[in-house]
Amino acid sequence: MNCKICAHDVTKTLTHTVRTTHTAEYMLCPKCDFMFVSNPTWLAEAYSRPINITDTGYVMRNIFLSRKTLLLFALLFKNKGTFLDYAGGYGMLTRIMRDYGLNFLWDDPYTENLFSPGFEYTKGAHSTINAITCFECFEHFVDPLPEIEKMLHISNTILFSTVLKPVDICPPEQWEYYGFNHGQHTSFYSEKTFRCIAKKYNLHYYTDGNNLHLLTKKRELQGILTFVNILTKLQIDVFVRKLLRSKTTSDQVMLIKKGF
Repeated sequence: MNCKICAHDVTKTLTHTVRTTHTAEYMLCPKCDFMFVSNPTWLAEAYSRPINITDTGYVMRNIFLSRKTLLLFALLFKNKGTFLDYAGGYGMLTRIMRDYGLNFLWDDPYTENLFSPGFEYTKGAHSTINAITCFECFEHFVDPLPEIEKMLHISNTILFSTVLKPVDICPPEQWEYYGFNHGQHTSFYSEKTFRCIAKKYNLHYYTDGNNLHLLTKKRELQGILTFVNILTKLQIDVFVRKLLRSKTTSDQVMLIKKGF
């Protein structure tokens, strides 16, 4: 079997039960360090509910990541432009970012847009997308490169989150990011993997060394995500929000006019 990132031969590194009844085989690439499930036959069952019921951090994660996104986009774009939350789930992040004052759109073919209806992304119908957010999605991609290419056709700046695996090591079975109970996580990356991906698409890769990452054409941003983490802890995002005009009321007026 070949690696889905670099096409190098891979080796089986772990076998484990998933969703109590299925046997998963985890493959590891010695070249790019990508680790993936080779036989996820249970995905229809796993995605009968798109957001798994044990994801109790869903709301808090969206709030916390929205604050970091606001700060980063203030640094990179002065919070001006149009942005897209790719694989945006129930639309919570899109709604929060619009409430902050940023022109955010939503896209997710598998999940109902509960929180930001009326602000769906339509290819060709919107102006340039300055950046994409894609939070807690990369580990769900069964075949990552086609998904990354879809995003790059929309924007060449992708801010995303996924927990890094240790370089050149299969994490122990106790690593909670495997998600054995729900079976939705099928792909796992290290910094080495993402640097390989960045090189493939002529991009620059930046990371906070944990779970926040940036693929972009922009240069000389080393340390920017660590800086954003520090600014978030200092609650600088509160001051940034005061400089913006929330879209909460204007969005309501527009939706009413459109007959929602």
